[in-house]
Amino acid sequence: MRNIFLAIMLLFVSVISYSQNNSTTVDNNQNQNNPKQEVPKENTDKSSIPEGYGNISWGILLSDARDKIAGRLTYTDEKTVIISKESEIQYYYGFFYKEPEENEAAENTEAVQQKDEGKLFYVLISFPYIDKDLIYEKIKEKYGIHTGETLKDNQGAIVWDSEKTVIIMWVERYNKKPYCRKITYLSKEIAKELNEYTKNMFIKKELDVLKNLKP
Repeated sequence: MRNIFLAIMLLFVSVISYSQNNSTTVDNNQNQNNPKQEVPKENTDKSSIPEGYGNISWGILLSDARDKIAGRLTYTDEKTVIISKESEIQYYYGFFYKEPEENEAAENTEAVQQKDEGKLFYVLISFPYIDKDLIYEKIKEKYGIHTGETLKDNQGAIVWDSEKTVIIMWVERYNKKPYCRKITYLSKEIAKELNEYTKNMFIKKELDVLKNLKP
């Protein structure tokens, strides 16, 4: 379960990186093809993009977030995820959880217990298919024009990027038309921390394998 969780998070980080790197290209192409096209970078109100979701800030521990989530709690593993539901809207709260080091567990059980839960770094909102433009206008009304996109053939992602948070509006093609049924709010700082942690974990495992291969 945790390996799947990490794989999904790495996918999020990859999409965000691609969107940010290509936002300038998207804007330039739009201006060349249509001079009246709005330029996302200059019209985004980054100050209005939250450093978290709702009344929950990035980095809050899972136990502290439980009473602040939207909707009704339907599931939690007490470490990495909280799932809640409100009518037809489902909320996935993802928490970055570090496995306690073995030497830590041996030296200080109490300290490990205090760390034995993750900290919030993304919220995924899922709902039935809604016309892409309706969702886009709602987000635009709050945060301004988007800063990047990866749309092709009525599918991909539209991104609002600020200093602390990235908002991803996922676009899917259905009956040849663009719809949206998922929006992700993601902490940039903790996503980078997760990426680095995952790399270090892979390196550690590789070193362990090499040690075992020694005669």
